[in-house]
Amino acid sequence: MNIELPIIPAGVLMLLALFAPYVIGALNGVLLFIAKPWQKKALAIAVAVVLAVLVLAFYYLYTGDALPEWPVLVLLAVVVVQASYALITKPTASAVERHFTSGETLRRDIR
Repeated sequence: MNIELPIIPAGVLMLLALFAPYVIGALNGVLLFIAKPWQKKALAIAVAVVLAVLVLAFYYLYTGDALPEWPVLVLLAVVVVQASYALITKPTASAVERHFTSGETLRRDIR
């Protein structure tokens, strides 16, 4: 079974997913009812799925072709968002979350 993803939607999704932890951190800080770890994880997955849906919708509107491999693209979004947070953006995304939670300056949190 070969899974073929178009390069442009997969590339756009990967680039956007690398920066998604900052959006997730801001949402964690702004949405006060998200306090438990499972809620933060659910929000991260929801943001990844919404990101994949946006990329799929843009691709469909631009080309008129629907991707039959859309579940793979959604899983790719979840994996890249989580890997981006774990490997690259954890310190700065956590600083963004603290900034939106407490209102401190972002520059002080990053140090």
